Amino acid sequence: MTNEADISVDSGGDRSRLPDDIHTESHASLPSQQVLLVNNIDSNESSALSSKVLNELHDNDNKILSLLKGDANSDTSYTFNGLVRELSMHQQSLSRSIKRLVDLGLIEQIKHYGFRLTKLGRHLGMANTSENSNIEYRKYTQLAYLDMHFTKFNIDRVTSKLTGKWFENLRWVGKINDLGVSILKWKRYDNSFGINVTIMQGSLMIESDASLEKEIVEAARTIPKIVGMVTDSILEQFNSQPGANNYLAMSRAYPGLNKTQYN
Repeated sequence: MTNEADISVDSGGDRSRLPDDIHTESHASLPSQQVLLVNNIDSNESSALSSKVLNELHDNDNKILSLLKGDANSDTSYTFNGLVRELSMHQQSLSRSIKRLVDLGLIEQIKHYGFRLTKLGRHLGMANTSENSNIEYRKYTQLAYLDMHFTKFNIDRVTSKLTGKWFENLRWVGKINDLGVSILKWKRYDNSFGINVTIMQGSLMIESDASLEKEIVEAARTIPKIVGMVTDSILEQFNSQPGANNYLAMSRAYPGLNKTQYN
């Protein structure tokens, strides 16, 4: 298991450059003028700005925006390599699109984690991107389900343990946060299949779009590692709360409190 955050630093203490870090350095510290204006324009000006920006978009730009848009209430982010894998796009083409979208003020980079829509990007809505994206998605089926109704926990603290991690041949892609539900995404390095981990209060679900038997077996090998990291994180949180010892005694008496089901 590897984490992109484990990459060595140079003598100056800066984190070594990753593919996800090389596209927005000249823009990250300077808010787009369009972003600064978006809160100060009326509906007519907003419509004109939307049309102007949309007219400058290319097909690949629309694919990226459609993927990052997600649902209305979601906070979606993908790394550069995650976008490459998810969209099956050439790195140079993706790099050009990202630069254009950053210049237009529609996306921004989250240090170490990837790209997401800016406030302007969400303001525009991108109503036409889903029609133009032509992204084909494979069907995901459930591999495992963990019932975690036995305690409350901080979802963000759990997902932070998994964010950016690599599991053998699986590479980190990105995550979607939506109203108390987090979906974490990985893909095999050759893009042959992916794994999604959905975490919410009360349950954890692991799904994959693997179709070949050997792919399904390989995907299933990650289940104990992911479940172990999630339950360890929850246990750390629970042990810091009053009355933790009482629960541990109960869990030994009733081991079915955290039962994992495998399909």
